[in-house]
Amino acid sequence: MARSRTIDEFTKPTATVIGKGFTIEAARFTCEDSESMRIEGTIIGDIEIEGVLIISDSGYVDGNISASSVRIAGRVAGNVQCYHALHLTSTANVIGDVGTSSLIIDDGAILLGRCKTSMAMDAEQVKLTTCS
Repeated sequence: MARSRTIDEFTKPTATVIGKGFTIEAARFTCEDSESMRIEGTIIGDIEIEGVLIISDSGYVDGNISASSVRIAGRVAGNVQCYHALHLTSTANVIGDVGTSSLIIDDGAILLGRCKTSMAMDAEQVKLTTCS
């Protein structure tokens, strides 16, 4: 049941796309909308989004991530906190600590860091963990 919900979250239409070849540099990139975002380019700085974040295989994030759910197929250099689900696909490369209530790691994914899972993380816990 939980896995089905996770898959559904990642297959909904994406509201915002940071295209391949684009680079955004910001101390903090915040999206208060609960829509989803797909990163195909590069973001340098922390990301805070209330919705679903998808990092495609060409995507790169150099900063901490806080989101409802995250699917990573690209590269992340920073900590990842999400209060629903974290899915690392076979092409994912994450250097940093992760925290989530549901974790899926496909064969071939790379995670260099610590992992903390709990039964349920709420949005406030994610913000406190990421900002500290």
